[in-house]
Amino acid sequence: MALSNCSTFSLLFFSYFLIMSTLAQSKVVVDITNNLPNDTPDQLKFRCGGEAWNNLKVGDHYKGTPSTDQDFECSAVWGRWLSTWSAYETKAYKGHDTVYWSVRKDGFYRSWEGSNWSLIQKWDTE
Repeated sequence: MALSNCSTFSLLFFSYFLIMSTLAQSKVVVDITNNLPNDTPDQLKFRCGGEAWNNLKVGDHYKGTPSTDQDFECSAVWGRWLSTWSAYETKAYKGHDTVYWSVRKDGFYRSWEGSNWSLIQKWDTE
């Protein structure tokens, strides 16, 4: 009888550990904001991962949740401008729960907290 109780306890403990470790894995968020000028005649079209193309109005956000075990690439088109960039790099961005991106007239800016921005990728032209 004691062996049965010990086995039951071990099984319950293992199940609890497995569930808690799964829940503890944080999801990464890629937050992209269209910060192009308000008088922009062309819409920002973009896609990330294998998703379909989206339109993002000035001031709007896109929030994607990439897998934490592979890079997450995005592409964007704005009028005659286009670009493809790594919105999430598994090794380089490890430990960051959110990667903020600001799409601007001169390119793509990244921030870890949504306030200090670094130009990472410039627009290309057709």
